[in-house]
Amino acid sequence: MGAVTTVSVSTTYEGDSGSCHGQFYFSNFQTYTNTHTEEASERATFISSNTPPAPGLRVAIRNVTPGIDQNPSPYTDRKYDKPPTSEGFKVSLGTIHRGIFLAVQPGENHFSYDIKRGNTIIESGTFTARIDHQTQSRQRYQSIAGKSARECELEYNQQREYDQMREYNQQREYDRQKDKPRRRR
Repeated sequence: MGAVTTVSVSTTYEGDSGSCHGQFYFSNFQTYTNTHTEEASERATFISSNTPPAPGLRVAIRNVTPGIDQNPSPYTDRKYDKPPTSEGFKVSLGTIHRGIFLAVQPGENHFSYDIKRGNTIIESGTFTARIDHQTQSRQRYQSIAGKSARECELEYNQQREYDQMREYNQQREYDRQKDKPRRRR
């Protein structure tokens, strides 16, 4: 028996996302909520009571449950070469094969498996597993921290000092170039 859990996460963002624009500070106190559902998946492994994992073995597992697409049937092909179980794989809710996930449905699922060494099948069999589907909700709060009016004032004053220093250095360079004696050719 296994369980696949769907998690619905709702995040509420609150705070002042104020920003500096020239000499002005704009306060934008905001509250908004973002809700999303996280992919429902769980990790699983396989072990046969007849053939333990051994070097050079692999196991191919197929979900042959009625109602699940069989073209191709959802499957996973994993290393079965180190005790205590096969290489791990992900199980997710669904009816079609997609990527790295072995698709399952809530309720009883029927599987077939082949343990192989190269192309030679060492053991074949079937098993069933009951999959329960659970749903969880989570609420999170996140603060938005923008710039305060004081931070904007400091930023403005630093920029002004930088501009004044740059202007002073440019004037000094101009004066230095102007006073240089010119060479005759």
